[in-house]
Amino acid sequence: MSAYRLYLLVSGVGSFASRTAFTLNLIYQATVVGLSPLQLVLVGTLMEAVCFVAQVPTGVIADRYSRRLSVIAGYLLMGVGLLVWGLFPSYAAILVANVVWAIGAVCVDGAEEAWAADEIEPERVTRAFVRGGQVSQAGALAGIVAAVGLTAIEPALPIVVGAVVTLALAVLLIALMTEDRWSPATKREKVSSQLSAVRGNVVLVAILGGTLFAGMSSEGFDRLSQPFLIPFVGGHPVELVFGGLAIVAALGSIVVTGLAGRWIDVVRPQRVGRVLAVVQALTAAGMIGLGLAGHWWSAVGLYLAVRLLRDTAGPILNVWLVSATAPESRATVFSIVSQADALGQVAGGPPAGFVAQRRAIGAGISVAGLFVVPAVALYVLATASRPRELTKSR
Repeated sequence: MSAYRLYLLVSGVGSFASRTAFTLNLIYQATVVGLSPLQLVLVGTLMEAVCFVAQVPTGVIADRYSRRLSVIAGYLLMGVGLLVWGLFPSYAAILVANVVWAIGAVCVDGAEEAWAADEIEPERVTRAFVRGGQVSQAGALAGIVAAVGLTAIEPALPIVVGAVVTLALAVLLIALMTEDRWSPATKREKVSSQLSAVRGNVVLVAILGGTLFAGMSSEGFDRLSQPFLIPFVGGHPVELVFGGLAIVAALGSIVVTGLAGRWIDVVRPQRVGRVLAVVQALTAAGMIGLGLAGHWWSAVGLYLAVRLLRDTAGPILNVWLVSATAPESRATVFSIVSQADALGQVAGGPPAGFVAQRRAIGAGISVAGLFVVPAVALYVLATASRPRELTKSR
């Protein structure tokens, strides 16, 4: 199987497994396990704290030894974490499962994108990330349907099924994944020099700062938006309502990502940055408005808009990073960006959770939306700088 097709397969299957496990996971934690709003946020904060600590070491390992090995180990760990999560419905078990899952996630994060950027033909890299984003959203759509159906049988079953699919994907990658166009960094100084280049690159510094602030908003929205909407549901089945909303958001994301793909390319980084700035500006407005919404239709409309925009932002950011990084340190730089996201979530989650606990859940979501505003400013700053020349090796 070609690297291009394998990347699409991993994007689809990985997203299916993740969305199956996580679509109704917050409902499961809030209603079955009985976690409070603050505990819900703290679960995510622990996850992101582990991600923050592990990001750079795993990125350096991927750049120095094997991206293939890092990706396979990551999916194995994520599968084990989800199994613990689904089989032991207690706060302590969920915390332990989060640690295991997070270590696996950071092994995959950065290494998977760097592997794709190196193994796929240069002229198909942008298309791979855009199509990968769409396939990921299609897999998410199927995962949402699966989660709703499985929850009707047993609330923990979607998490267990997601774990099994994740482990099966790891086994499949052992058989199909190759690493032919990349050679590991032979000296530690080689990676260190590239990390030094990050500090001197206005675009990468702005991306890191923007990712930090965008990450600060993530926990507030991810952990509080569904509990915020529950009172609007009334007597309707919660699983069906949120499953339907997730399906609509996934379908919309497929369309919007495809439209964005017509405007972005690795050889036009400034245009990519402008598109991402617009997406994040709309995200900030949507989150602030959602926290203030007092009616079903306004709340649902803003909730769907924010989910759609956030799903679209990921592939756009990946294309921008590929255009701004050298192949030999790409996994490390991706990991540093992910570390900035994790640090932002660690820093931004507790304040949003505290406001939600003391004031109202909607207030916590609006505070989270305010965190995105500096990210927009930094992305605009990055697009105003002179475009970085593409590396000759790409």
